[in-house]
Amino acid sequence: MKANALRYGIAAAVGALIALITMSVQGIFSGPPLYEVLRILSDSFFIAGVLLACSGLILVASNGGAFDMLGYAFILIFDLFRRDMSTRKYKNFYEYRKSKEGKKRSTLYLLIVGLAYVAVSACFLGAYYGVYNV
Repeated sequence: MKANALRYGIAAAVGALIALITMSVQGIFSGPPLYEVLRILSDSFFIAGVLLACSGLILVASNGGAFDMLGYAFILIFDLFRRDMSTRKYKNFYEYRKSKEGKKRSTLYLLIVGLAYVAVSACFLGAYYGVYNV
């Protein structure tokens, strides 16, 4: 239970850091009008949410085996530079794939935190249109 809370906390902190960097780049601390502040907040949280959610989707694809052949190719390339070719860790792709099956990582926390940041962005966007159209 603590490990999951730590994962969610780290993902939320990384998202907050991304949002803060984006806010500072767009000039939120220079005192723009309210509608500009809401636009900057919406953009910043959206960027952080999309980056987190997309990295979670890449990890889902990796857990499904989408990048296994590429990983095996890198292992074969580095095995070419060994002195003793008989000490290869994996004899073929099947053995490499079998060894990777038990090492799946949870990625749901990245998707949930990323979608939460997108939802916060939608709230700021709604506030932006409420203030800007008045």
